[in-house]
Amino acid sequence: MTVPLGFFALEPEPWGAPLVPCDEFHPVFAGGPGVADPDSDGWLVSAGTRNTIVLHPNDAPGLQEDPDVFRHCSGCCGLHGQAGMNHQCPCGAHVGTLINDCNTPYELHLEPNRVRVITD
Repeated sequence: MTVPLGFFALEPEPWGAPLVPCDEFHPVFAGGPGVADPDSDGWLVSAGTRNTIVLHPNDAPGLQEDPDVFRHCSGCCGLHGQAGMNHQCPCGAHVGTLINDCNTPYELHLEPNRVRVITD
């Protein structure tokens, strides 16, 4: 886990899909593994949203995994997050990406333009 229960963080770097070619080796997104570009001798890097809201996955119990398995392709042990948003609200709106594969952190990234904070 990178974020303890009850806390959040902002990821200032681009995170998640889409992935774009890059000549130099970099993790595909902050905290993630490197991914070779299948179309060249280079690498892929995230061109996704900046300032995603990072949560411990158990801090969003109302979210549901997208039932479309092709949208959240798995790695060898869990979700790798490279295929785009894989978690949604009960209404079906995609709001974030869970990563929990063996070579990634275990965290949930929420898209800042798709969620809002509600306080009591």
